[in-house]
Amino acid sequence: MKNYYKIILGIVGMFSLTSCLKDENILSPENTDKKNIVEFYNVTSPVSTGTDPYVMYVPMTLEVVPEAEFQIAVSYSGVEAGAPQDIEVKLEPAAEIVTTYNAKTGRNYNQIANSLFEVPSSVIIKKGEKRAFVTVKVKPTGMDQTKSNVIGLKISSASHGIVSGNFGAVIYSLPIKSLWQGTYTYTVTNDYGSIDGNIGGSFTEEGVKLSTVGPNKLRVDYLWRTYSGYTEYQFDGSNSTITGITAFSGSARPTVIDKIVIVDPVNLIFEVHWTCLGRGIKERFVRTGD
Repeated sequence: MKNYYKIILGIVGMFSLTSCLKDENILSPENTDKKNIVEFYNVTSPVSTGTDPYVMYVPMTLEVVPEAEFQIAVSYSGVEAGAPQDIEVKLEPAAEIVTTYNAKTGRNYNQIANSLFEVPSSVIIKKGEKRAFVTVKVKPTGMDQTKSNVIGLKISSASHGIVSGNFGAVIYSLPIKSLWQGTYTYTVTNDYGSIDGNIGGSFTEEGVKLSTVGPNKLRVDYLWRTYSGYTEYQFDGSNSTITGITAFSGSARPTVIDKIVIVDPVNLIFEVHWTCLGRGIKERFVRTGD
């Protein structure tokens, strides 16, 4: 495994959520009331970027079944060790934040109909505790599998504390599991275009995960398994070719597909050559497990 994961390609220093200052006064030393905030808790790592208007998670990838469920959580976060009393947190669907997200990012996420999911209208964070978990039920067979389906939720009120300006609303992405999702042997070679010394010519890594993040869209963490960020591969509906590659490290990086060597949906092998920031990259994925 490479040792450069904290490098962000082409920029200096780490980036942070652009909304991070919204809650700064709540937890700062100047806040003499020391009020805690009520927010959605990270049950998985975000798939949104630091410049996106709302945080987005993939709580699970769905099979095409009549019903599935996953857990989300709300948190009482801050200086107090736990809730000083039972706190009722009210939840609401929030299609409007999906509309805002699409407008500001150029994406095209689809808020599924209310009839396709169930979420409790409220949850109690019990006295002395910091979190409460909620089960969300969804109906995958009713979803349009060609769309990037999501559920936008917001905390409409809390009986104690301050609703977070950062994480008081959240989007849960619900992709249908791609046949490409799984564990791979990954080989990357940079032998044309600009040569990147951090890649070191070529290396192979075992146990690399590809995760579904959209309709036939797969993500591998860390750009070229070398830089902070990720790469996404968009397969066509028949899984016979790759129609697009997204590279992100600090920001989205322009990419050009130079050659698709093989896309084998039977043996689950694909190899693609592509250029990003002048570097010519050859990547080969060979499936080894789930």
